[in-house]
Amino acid sequence: MKTIACLVFAGALIACAVAMITDEQRDAARQLAGKCMQQTGTSEEEVNRLRSGETADANRNARCFVQCFFHGAGFVDGDGNVQTAELTEKLAGEYGQEKADELVRRCRDNAGPDACERSFRLLECYLENRASLMY
Repeated sequence: MKTIACLVFAGALIACAVAMITDEQRDAARQLAGKCMQQTGTSEEEVNRLRSGETADANRNARCFVQCFFHGAGFVDGDGNVQTAELTEKLAGEYGQEKADELVRRCRDNAGPDACERSFRLLECYLENRASLMY
């Protein structure tokens, strides 16, 4: 069940939201999410809340889970700073270059006191702006 929840969460996150990911990429996302859950002590329930877009009450473990996952996926560096080229490339493959550029422009300034907070703010920005990718 954890694996399925992790995959679903991974699917909701930025590059893993790409509809046409390969089985290999899906397996890698599962493994990364499982590793991050174990590393940060994040529960399946917390991951499910994040997957649903419920970020308001996210605890420290959940915020650090996002950092671990985004870092492992190459969207942020070890300090939680956005890796704009990687993020833009992943988003452009699904939504087109113009929309990807705009979303990354809106979300790249994810200032925060530490890596977990910076990565979590990137997730929040994505969630707040994802509708603009669709239209």
